[in-house]
Amino acid sequence: MKRWLATVFVFAVSSAAVRADISFVQTTTVEGGAAAMAPTGTNLSTKVTTRVKGLKSRTDMDVPPSVSSSSIVDIAAKQMIMLQHDKKTAQTFDGSSAAPAAPPVATLNVDASTPVPTGKSQQIDGLKCDEYTFTTTMSLAEVTGGGGQLPPEAAEMMKGLTMVLKGSMWVAKSAPGVAEFVAYQKALAKADLTSTVLKMTGVNLPGLDKMMKASTSVEGLPYLSVIDMKLEGTGQMAEMMRQVMSGMKITSKLTSLSAEPIGDDAFKVPEGYTIVK
Repeated sequence: MKRWLATVFVFAVSSAAVRADISFVQTTTVEGGAAAMAPTGTNLSTKVTTRVKGLKSRTDMDVPPSVSSSSIVDIAAKQMIMLQHDKKTAQTFDGSSAAPAAPPVATLNVDASTPVPTGKSQQIDGLKCDEYTFTTTMSLAEVTGGGGQLPPEAAEMMKGLTMVLKGSMWVAKSAPGVAEFVAYQKALAKADLTSTVLKMTGVNLPGLDKMMKASTSVEGLPYLSVIDMKLEGTGQMAEMMRQVMSGMKITSKLTSLSAEPIGDDAFKVPEGYTIVK
């Protein structure tokens, strides 16, 4: 369940005419904090491959050593499919149906600022990129889990704890396929599909609308981003979590970009997978 929720959050965390396709690969690495305690030689990088064709997308995530999952989104059909490759299952979510919200399994209050241009530019892999800074906060005071509220003692310890992510991102605005990616992101935000699917799975993310608007306010493709994480708050729980998060930095960079045509099979459930509704 925790792995699945993390996958949803990562996929979560993305009506116009779209004319071409775009594919890109992002590699994310984590430094400091718990990552610094990992055994020497441990691969902590995550590879995310995103493909966009019109109003459809597919995102494949590979997390060492063995997590491999994908999401397929069809905005026009208001549908999301989650693929778990180790189990060969495909779980479908129909955003057009009036399905009731599931019992809450996780709640996280999010507040995202609109990215602010710094006026700086640089060439990255031959592409001109402009810098933007942003801040995202996540309040841990109302976190729930296991289908119910935390025990009173644990809830008390979490009060006043806030995770703060401050970062910068370098955005390419004129690379191949960027206009198509921007159009897709705007269509996804307008469709509100992510919010609907999260409610159906019991994940409550107050502030998601604001986060989606912030993510689509910059018209371009994030090429390089660096995020510093820290915890604000006091008490025993804050000190324990600070030891795990101290000096944690997350770096994401595009390692591949293509505007080559994408086959329709990429947006279908592979043969041999069991459909779960």
